[in-house]
Amino acid sequence: MPTDTKKQKQALRGRPGRFKTKHEAIAQQQADLLRRVRSREGLSRIDLARGLNLAPSTVGIYVDDLIEAGYLFEGKSTERDFGRPPTILALNPRGGRFIGVDFEARNIMAVAVDFSQKPLKEFHDTIAATDTVEKILRKIEHAIDTVAADDNRDLLGIGVGVPGVIDPANGIARSYKHIKGWENVPLVERLAKRFKTPVFLENNIRTMALAELWFGQGRGAKNLICLGVRSGVGAGIIINGELYHGADNRAGEIGDWPCALYARGNGASPAKHCTRLEEIASFESVQNRLALSVAPGPNLLAAPGTEVSLAGLLQAAEAGDKAVLGILDRAAQTFGLALNQLNCAFNPEKIILAGVFTTFGDVFLRRLNQNLKAFAPDSGVPPVVNSKLGDFNGALGAAALAVHEWKPVH
Repeated sequence: MPTDTKKQKQALRGRPGRFKTKHEAIAQQQADLLRRVRSREGLSRIDLARGLNLAPSTVGIYVDDLIEAGYLFEGKSTERDFGRPPTILALNPRGGRFIGVDFEARNIMAVAVDFSQKPLKEFHDTIAATDTVEKILRKIEHAIDTVAADDNRDLLGIGVGVPGVIDPANGIARSYKHIKGWENVPLVERLAKRFKTPVFLENNIRTMALAELWFGQGRGAKNLICLGVRSGVGAGIIINGELYHGADNRAGEIGDWPCALYARGNGASPAKHCTRLEEIASFESVQNRLALSVAPGPNLLAAPGTEVSLAGLLQAAEAGDKAVLGILDRAAQTFGLALNQLNCAFNPEKIILAGVFTTFGDVFLRRLNQNLKAFAPDSGVPPVVNSKLGDFNGALGAAALAVHEWKPVH
């Protein structure tokens, strides 16, 4: 390394009394640099200096540090008609690994990605209705162990997509009604102690939105809504490229959204019962209504009173089963109304459907778009598309959360 560069590097690291603060600032700027390299291909040192509004010599020091640490490498030069072509920077896949975990009432998904965010390994486990909170936590740890095995790269961080209400600042999962006893779980503390690496917590529907924003149907968008439908229903809201959390991290918890009122009881002033969004349009509600049906239809391959699988529902829908299509129509109508309200409130560029209903492809998406347009204001509605990231989209988003929150250690 040239002598003047060494002196610049020493000056940047500051005097002994400012050692910690200066190093934290350097780590943050290097993290910003890495995010830019992730978001755009073909960047050079000069491009980074301009984008970060830093001196080229300062960016050069940071880049040299990151190359020396194994996080970046300089690849082939870009083509240019005149002058010396710049050397582009690329992420080093061998720089380390990140793990993402996403779970809800029935399933646990885990994925490991390399430093360039390329998936390395996936793992799926199920959650039984009788599983205790402790057993679920052990299953989460087992999922992380499984995707972390047989790889000697450093584990740099773990992202966890948690259902229900969370406290990300303190790393606590506050509540989730679909898992008995799931209250005030110190998830970050437990996993950080177990795996000796930083752990980052987020609501699982928001991790699905992050996955879409960073490498899914939402790439290039600044404002979008990801509607996640699994055991429950939630909305991940992106405003100006950032997740919207709300005052106490409850933004997007739309499962309790009132959808209809009906009278119950006798008397001149009957009590009103509110039908919630989850009671009509979650996958669990669809299964429950079909299980209670006297004659669910010949294509379901399930007797009345038994739970219908997603594969069975898909087969029945493709065969034109009237009971299944009728329930999909009702779900599409309910979501059409709810999404119009979200559209009026947040004005997104795009709405992305994620979760179980994407399995039905155009059969459900067509119904959803028809109902969305039926309720639409004069200003119209944004396009609604199915996620293409599959069942591991929440886990990929959780891994990406860890990637983007991670900072180099100095």
